[in-house]
Amino acid sequence: MKNLINIFKFALFLGMAYTVGGPMMVGLTVVALMVAIAFGKPNTALTGVHRADVSPDVSKIQTYIGKVKKGIYSKLVNSMDIMKDITMVPNVKNTYITTELVIKNGPKPYTGVFNPVGNDIDYEPHTYTVQPFQRDLIIDPRKYRTSHLAYERGPGESSKSNTIPFEQYTIKAILENDAAILNDQTAWSGLGKAAFNAFNAGTVYNAGARIKFTLNNEVQYFFALATTVAGESPLTTPLKWADANALAICEGLGTIIKAGRDSGDITNIISSAGKSEYELFKAVFRKHSDARKALGVQIYSGSARMEALMDDFENKVGKYTENDGSGKIYLANTNKKAELVSATWMSKTNMILSGPRLNFLGLTDEVSDFNTVNVIPDVYTLKMGVAGVLGFGYQDGREIVITDQD
Repeated sequence: MKNLINIFKFALFLGMAYTVGGPMMVGLTVVALMVAIAFGKPNTALTGVHRADVSPDVSKIQTYIGKVKKGIYSKLVNSMDIMKDITMVPNVKNTYITTELVIKNGPKPYTGVFNPVGNDIDYEPHTYTVQPFQRDLIIDPRKYRTSHLAYERGPGESSKSNTIPFEQYTIKAILENDAAILNDQTAWSGLGKAAFNAFNAGTVYNAGARIKFTLNNEVQYFFALATTVAGESPLTTPLKWADANALAICEGLGTIIKAGRDSGDITNIISSAGKSEYELFKAVFRKHSDARKALGVQIYSGSARMEALMDDFENKVGKYTENDGSGKIYLANTNKKAELVSATWMSKTNMILSGPRLNFLGLTDEVSDFNTVNVIPDVYTLKMGVAGVLGFGYQDGREIVITDQD
């Protein structure tokens, strides 16, 4: 119907031209209309050309037309659960030192002779360090123009129109995602930069090998997914390498505990051989000293380990766990001295870790650093950066009990 109306309007316009100027005027009118169609404004907006290295990737949303239901969603993330499960130490710029008071000697039978030994009191310092991390983002808000989120940008497409659709929510989702990476990868399995060797073009790397390699003008960290041929790098053969930047930020708690086990600083190690899940958790608790058991401990394990403990819920967990009504779960027959903690940050290990919460440290400077974004508007883009420091450690290996799994 709309096309018929347009044809009628065109015919009427030609009739008027004929009345005014005759056949010549009609010819000029037709030519003018053809030029307007050829060089005038098109009926549909052009997609345009955008840089591939600038966010966001709108390829999955630019095929939609018109306004859509408002609201977007992000994935569920764990954020930094570890900072809630262990003891967080804030305001650390580089090094944090704790001092252990060591009391030696003790009472003796009465002799009436005053004869002190002279070494009754000693101090043992423990040093912990934090390492810096950063997160870089660059966003071209105009990329949203061809997506179904275009109407959320508001009016105007000038160089100053830098509105990001659902900006507050989007930035919050980015920060939560980053926190989840730090929680799930760095917190337990972090290796630190020293664990990565410089790439050597003449070396054949096996799966699991760790390297550092300059890419995009900065040193980045990778581990091999498969055996390489000499010369195959993350630049030439990216499918054989995986990003390991999160593991290079700092040493995670798991890495530090394994080092303590290997050095002999942690000696309370429970064999898992031949034990059911409940028997293993019980053995971990009972390995603590009587004094520590009287004060209480936390028993940390990954969700898979906790689920294995709950698999026999009716026969064992129902009998052998207790809930105090606050949401905490305790191993039964421990007088609520063994709190079970399902640790999202231990998802990649089968180890069971136990000790007092105060013995395990997560160090940072300002907690708000994880939620602070520095935004710098450029001519056509927004540059965003997040930075902070992070570190982990334990205070006393004698207060730790672990199983023999990695």
